[in-house]
Amino acid sequence: MITKIWERLYVGSSKAAERLAASNPLGITAIVTLCPESVRSRNPKISYIQIPMPDGPVESSLLESVVNAIGTHVRRGKLLLHCSAGFSRSPCMAAMWMHIVGYRSFDEALNEIARLRSVTDPSPAFGKECKEVSPALNEPLFTIDLGTLE
Repeated sequence: MITKIWERLYVGSSKAAERLAASNPLGITAIVTLCPESVRSRNPKISYIQIPMPDGPVESSLLESVVNAIGTHVRRGKLLLHCSAGFSRSPCMAAMWMHIVGYRSFDEALNEIARLRSVTDPSPAFGKECKEVSPALNEPLFTIDLGTLE
């Protein structure tokens, strides 16, 4: 299952990422993988970025790398952000990015994602880490015209 979080930002699971090799009805142009396993079945029209991270405490530099990857690829097209099951790391990172670009607070963004994607269930340690690091990364890492995303 792939869930549209914003006009160009989608969250899903490893299985959903694998299925895009055969059929890409949403027009996904990039996939950011947060799991240690890479996407095996690939579509030549999709860019693949792998930033493996644990579902628990993580270095802020790794979180910053994911936020930068999201910002870069959302500007270029439609991005699928995925982890193994699509219910912890990917929703948290999507919420963190939304908070950083000024959409809402981390908690409000995560609640909105949970409303759209009922399987959202972040691990407490990872959610806490994202929430704590979000304000520190709130300095502009990139500029996005939010009007172009809706």
